[in-house]
Amino acid sequence: MRRSVRPAHAVTFAVAAAALCACGGGGSGASPTPSRTATAAPPPSPSPPPPEPTAPTASAPPGTSGPSKASDRCRTDGLKVRISTAGPAAGQRFAFLTLTNTSGAACHVRGYVGMLLLTASDHPIKTNLERLSPPGPQTVLLRPGGSAYARLQWTVVPGEREPAHGACAPTPGLVWITPPDERAHLAVAWNQGVVCGGGHVSTTPLRPGPAPR
Repeated sequence: MRRSVRPAHAVTFAVAAAALCACGGGGSGASPTPSRTATAAPPPSPSPPPPEPTAPTASAPPGTSGPSKASDRCRTDGLKVRISTAGPAAGQRFAFLTLTNTSGAACHVRGYVGMLLLTASDHPIKTNLERLSPPGPQTVLLRPGGSAYARLQWTVVPGEREPAHGACAPTPGLVWITPPDERAHLAVAWNQGVVCGGGHVSTTPLRPGPAPR
């Protein structure tokens, strides 16, 4: 099994991951200043009563206002990946993809991995990754040695434009996995056989691990 970290820009994926951006804003134009009309001054109003005393507001304990170390995102070079067989069904195959925190600090992952299949000689194979939802993404805290996993599913039945006899596509020997929100990938051996259906693979979001056996 080979494991390496490489820049993800070396290969164009079949499906580009959508970029999410949380933005906020509001109008900044100034309102026109109303004109003033001279009027007689009204009689003074009675002074309002003093406000009722209020209980002091409890403040947060010191040191909790900023993000903790555990909130840092897991980086590619602090993770290792493993793919294990999850059992077949009629015309379908399943596998578990597991990410394990190999760094010395807690971090988190959230969402879906990126994926690209390759031949044993590192030639890219068409990969069409589908992100399944529900369930939606959740933030998974990985302490050192902790794991998160996703379930992969694909078909071994040839599609309409694939040969009915023989191999429907090149057999992968390697897969590149990109952790959520990262650009570098991890390389790991693919021992799960051929992927038909135009390279269509569906994946769940990452969940707290380890993966089921």
